[in-house]
Amino acid sequence: MHKINNDDLGKIGAITLIGLVALTMFIFWLKGHKIHNYDSFSFYFRNVNGLEEGAALRWNGLKIGVVESTEAVEESFDQDPFPAQALIDLGKRHLAKAEDLLKSGRIEDLVVAREEINKAQLEITLGKASNLQTEITAGEFVQVNVVVTTPNVPIGPLNQVTIVPSGLIGEQYVDITTIQIDESYKRRFDCSIPRFVVLEPVRLDSLIRANVESAEAITHLSNRLNALFGEEDAENVKGLIKNLENLTKNFKIWKLF
Repeated sequence: MHKINNDDLGKIGAITLIGLVALTMFIFWLKGHKIHNYDSFSFYFRNVNGLEEGAALRWNGLKIGVVESTEAVEESFDQDPFPAQALIDLGKRHLAKAEDLLKSGRIEDLVVAREEINKAQLEITLGKASNLQTEITAGEFVQVNVVVTTPNVPIGPLNQVTIVPSGLIGEQYVDITTIQIDESYKRRFDCSIPRFVVLEPVRLDSLIRANVESAEAITHLSNRLNALFGEEDAENVKGLIKNLENLTKNFKIWKLF
């Protein structure tokens, strides 16, 4: 029988240590972590819709990380207000551009005007959602902590975040989409820090319907604008612009930067 000496024990210990290190790295790899410095962010939802630890974090559809943990908010606090007013201002500028396009009376300008109105609808809706993220209340919000495990992801200065179902089995993932900004935003806010507007996964449709025209009315108007345009069509577009402008006039910002 071979007698184990000190050299053999040292080899066994080294092999065991290497195995433990390899196993640890493999576990980290399975969870989506990579050995490098990564960014982490926290988002707050009233309803996480079944989101679980280890779920994917995606940016513009690309997987860039994982959900590290979800936990109930136990203490209320005031969060730095998101640039809600900036989003409202973006919407107003798109509405003003749509109005200028309508004055030309050309069909191609009416098509572009519709696109500008769509942008305004989104920005006004995001502005209102942003304003709801100023006060985080214990017992109402869930904190979702994510880590970015992919290096050099160009997450923009302003982004929208929501929880999205994946496939037919109902798994959820966190989706980040960059919002286009203009020079006015860059001048007013620090663009070196990514900011996020959280959209509730269940309430997104009702939020949009509450802040703009009903979905049926918008669909009807879009169909008419896709057809040959006449004066009546232009008047419908102007009416929608007026309704959106009324929404922005009644919008109240709780806090500003």
